[in-house]
Amino acid sequence: MKKQKIKVYDNEFCRIDVWLHRNFPDFSRSAFSKLIKQGLIKKNQEVIYKPSSEVRPGDILEITWPVDARHTLEPQNLPLDIIYQDDHIVVINKRAGIIVHPVRPFQKDTLINSLLFHGIELSRYGAPLRPGIVHRLDRDTSGVLVIAKTDRAYLELIQMFKNRTIEKFYLALIEGQWKGVKQVDLAIRRNPRVPCLMKISSSGGKPALTEIEPLWIGDSYSLLLVKPRTGRTHQIRVHLSSQGYPIVGDKSYGSNRSGEIMKRQALHAFLIAFSHPVTKTKMFFAAALPSDFQEAINKISNSMKVIGNSRNYG
Repeated sequence: MKKQKIKVYDNEFCRIDVWLHRNFPDFSRSAFSKLIKQGLIKKNQEVIYKPSSEVRPGDILEITWPVDARHTLEPQNLPLDIIYQDDHIVVINKRAGIIVHPVRPFQKDTLINSLLFHGIELSRYGAPLRPGIVHRLDRDTSGVLVIAKTDRAYLELIQMFKNRTIEKFYLALIEGQWKGVKQVDLAIRRNPRVPCLMKISSSGGKPALTEIEPLWIGDSYSLLLVKPRTGRTHQIRVHLSSQGYPIVGDKSYGSNRSGEIMKRQALHAFLIAFSHPVTKTKMFFAAALPSDFQEAINKISNSMKVIGNSRNYG
């Protein structure tokens, strides 16, 4: 058994099971309800048995995890591209082909294993197998990722993502000729037939909003600047596919030319902008385009027309 204490900083009242799920998103609300009913959650040193119990700013929660999964995290010597770090955060350029954190005890070949090997201290907050992780990128998506090294940074970053004050920009190479600047505002839910994938849903889905702007347009491909306003699983991939423009190499969501110019999905998180969780300084971090993505662009560049964009990223 592993005990973990957390202070509630949110400026709102909330059900305890809802608050715990928000701050430990790898654990479902129903999983926390079970822990509460088993007497494994305390609030201000008193055992709570009702998932509907309310938490308030300043409350101290104590979770007794049934399995101390953190002890199964093993350092591993894997390449690590650090863009920036200080006492509170570390910003990584994640390579394609690696997942961010383990999903089961003793799993290796993840970004967390690499961070531990390179001596990066991580916040104690987050689910046991994802300490310090405040957002994720899919296995085959490359690019910029910010990770919390301290508990204070973790809580602040989680709140910023919740309030949508962190801006993320992606580059996506798609099949087809994209037309104009567009917003896709379609709810997303898990695909009941293929649980590891997502789908557009008119009922029961979570709101999802994506802003899309063409940078280059060619005969058969387009390079897009994509800004997700929400952070749903596979959001960009699902939204682009729903418009009839799948990402090159994304076999899961309709790419017909997988492997022709790129062997993985052509999606790269190239820039993130946010206020530092502690100093409040405005920060911008960009991740260099990986070689396979650049080579794919080079292969089709003769047919591409530069549309350009007037954004100022500071």
